[in-house]
Amino acid sequence: MWADLLAGWQALRQVPEVQVTITTFVLTILIATGFLTVGVVDLVNTQLQGDAGQYGFLLGIAGLAEVAGSLILTRLPLRNLALSAVLAWIALGVFRLPLGFVTVLTAAAVLLGLTGMLSALTDIPLIALVQSQISHRHLAKILGLWEAGVMGALSVSPLLASFILTHLGLQGGFVLSGTMLMVLGSVSALLLVRIQAKQRKIGDAS
Repeated sequence: MWADLLAGWQALRQVPEVQVTITTFVLTILIATGFLTVGVVDLVNTQLQGDAGQYGFLLGIAGLAEVAGSLILTRLPLRNLALSAVLAWIALGVFRLPLGFVTVLTAAAVLLGLTGMLSALTDIPLIALVQSQISHRHLAKILGLWEAGVMGALSVSPLLASFILTHLGLQGGFVLSGTMLMVLGSVSALLLVRIQAKQRKIGDAS
C-alpha cells in the first residue's frame, strides 16, 4: 500500500495542475467538513434553538443539493476543469461564512443548499481532470492517494472545528472557515493560472 501511495505521489508530481487541485481539495476538506457536522450541531442548538430533527433536515438539504448540483453539472461544458474546481471552493466559502449568523431555519437551509450544490462543482471536475491527465497505469494510485488524503482530513476536521468553535465561538468559527476557504481557493487559482500559462508558453515554443 505504501509503495503504491509513493508511486502515486511521484506520478502526481509530474502533473502540477492535478497536484494543486488535489492538494486544494484535501486542505479544504480539512477546513470545511467539520463545520458541516460539529458547526451545524452548534448552530441548531444555539442560534436556531432547534433539535435533532432540524439538524437532520439541514444535512438532508445539503445532501440533496449536492445531488442536484451533480445533475446540473452534466449539462455544463466546463472548459477549465482545474480552475472550475478551485473557484468553486471560493464560492462555497462565500456562502459558508455567514452561516454562523443566521437565526432562522430557512436561511440556514438556503445557505447549506447553496454550499451543497457547490460541493458537486469541487468533486466532479477534479475526477474528470484526473481521468483526462493521468495515464491508466497510474490512475488507481492517484485516486488512492487522493482518497487517503481525504480520509485523513475527514478524521481530523471535526476535532479542528471543535477547537476553533470553542475558542472563537460559532460566528467567529464560521467566519474563519469561510475566509480560509476563499483564501485557499484564491491562492490555488492563481497558481493554476501561472501553471497553465507556462504550459501554453512551452506548447507555443514547441
